[in-house]
Amino acid sequence: MAIEQIVTELTTLWRFDYEPKIKALRDLYEVAKKDQWNAASDVPWDLEIDAEGDILDPSQDRMRDFDFIKALPEDKRIELARRRAAWTLSQFLHGEQGALLCCGQLVEAVPDMDGKLYAATQVIDEARHVEVFHRYIKRLDRVYPIDPTLQAVLNQILQADLWQMKCVGMQVIVESLAMGSFKLMKTGSRDPLLRKIVELTAHDEARHVSYGLIYMKDELPRMPEADRDRVEDFAIAAVEAMVGPPGRAGMGSQAGIYQGVGIDPEAAMREIREKLADPEFRAGRPSPFRDHVVPQLERIGLITERTAAKYRALGFEVGAAPATAG
Repeated sequence: MAIEQIVTELTTLWRFDYEPKIKALRDLYEVAKKDQWNAASDVPWDLEIDAEGDILDPSQDRMRDFDFIKALPEDKRIELARRRAAWTLSQFLHGEQGALLCCGQLVEAVPDMDGKLYAATQVIDEARHVEVFHRYIKRLDRVYPIDPTLQAVLNQILQADLWQMKCVGMQVIVESLAMGSFKLMKTGSRDPLLRKIVELTAHDEARHVSYGLIYMKDELPRMPEADRDRVEDFAIAAVEAMVGPPGRAGMGSQAGIYQGVGIDPEAAMREIREKLADPEFRAGRPSPFRDHVVPQLERIGLITERTAAKYRALGFEVGAAPATAG
């Protein structure tokens, strides 16, 4: 059984004032208690997966527009789609474990009792998500290893020395990415079992994002300027690591899947780079980062004059809130 170890530095904060202080967080805690569901009994596991159907939304799959995919025989296209779906869902599975670990840290590290109580409900949410995605992926194909870029970002969040970095990294960036992706899966997947799973999961993710927005909107302006700058830099570094500059392309940890169905990786990479260099091609595809992550970072005032140019260099249209000293 594979176990990887990272060393984290965490300050645990006791809080002996138990009275509610942040009403919006305490209200969210009450909602979270009511919204709990059971991955074993509230999911229709009696439904069969059509492994030859479109597990993920074909209209949102830009890879289907590439000639090297179209040239495959039908059976290879079906096999590739199934394995790519399992790979994609595996990354969400690993991300859910990262969220599970991070929320355990937040219970210890956030200073407010309202924040601790809500984070505790998210721990069980994330445990449930790990359970449900693992069970589904095993029926579809197999669990694929975590993408190195995703793991590096999650490790940075877990190792961050400021709890505000953890909250922005996980609750605002990673959870917004998951929420946006699950919304696309819910409307586009042809598999009713997966649609039910992402419907339930996306409902949880919306609460998780709300936690980050509520907490950080008031917390960030109170931070010392140097620490706030560090959080801003942490956010843009995480986004840049996961999306890269426009036109950057690569199969990354999926390369073996493509090679396994007979695709020439060099020829495929030439076509991928050519298409991704076309702004119209990029603009015509949904982007959870463009549509969900970056707007939420703007909403909490974390994209300022200091960092706006870096987001624009990644292809995002952003304004620039003035940098505010704490």
